[in-house]
Amino acid sequence: MSEDGSLYEFVHISEVAATTRDLMSLNLKHRTQLGGHSRGAPARGDQRVEQLVLQQARDFVGRAREGFVLSVRQADVPTKGELRFLIERVLLDWAALREELGVEQGDASADEMSFTEIVRRARQQLLAFGVAATALGALPRTPTAEVTFPYSYGQPPTYGDIPAPATPAEILHRLEEVESMLWKLMSMEWQTLLNHHYGALRRTYGFFEANARLAQQEAERFGVKPAKPGLQLLA
Repeated sequence: MSEDGSLYEFVHISEVAATTRDLMSLNLKHRTQLGGHSRGAPARGDQRVEQLVLQQARDFVGRAREGFVLSVRQADVPTKGELRFLIERVLLDWAALREELGVEQGDASADEMSFTEIVRRARQQLLAFGVAATALGALPRTPTAEVTFPYSYGQPPTYGDIPAPATPAEILHRLEEVESMLWKLMSMEWQTLLNHHYGALRRTYGFFEANARLAQQEAERFGVKPAKPGLQLLA
């Protein structure tokens, strides 16, 4: 992948993160209330937009998890228990990853796939993982003025109580939690999630908020024009 290609992929990640954060914010503000009841299903047109946005978010987090699989090393794992946990998860993911990359043994398509294509996909996954891991680490240090989660209990609002992952297993757990919550956002009512999955919902929101914030900072450094907001239609 060329440097231009890497920059394009980075900008795409920033747009996905910002759009997902905005989608979650709008839905929480207009379709939920603390301790409230469901306000009904959204309009069918809005549902299609939501599904598209959330699927793009799932694709990004999926690539980040695959990038984690590619990047994890035994030297990074502090205990045998954590190593056992990672081996079980990574072996599972690696089998699926090899199939996706087209490098399964005995697969004729593997011989036809160019080395450049394999490297391109791996770089996308590693870039997604790098961005996601950086955001997870920066989340607790998000400035108060930039915390937009609608139902923060702390005054002033903060993500300081959400610890940064300290080990590979913790990183994997957090990525899997985000993936799980995105699936719930696609299939469950927002009010139900707020009432029964508040912690995971807030951490997922914060994850995309931190990604959008950091990506915006880097986009400005690269001289890339920020994307215009595009979710007003859901308000």
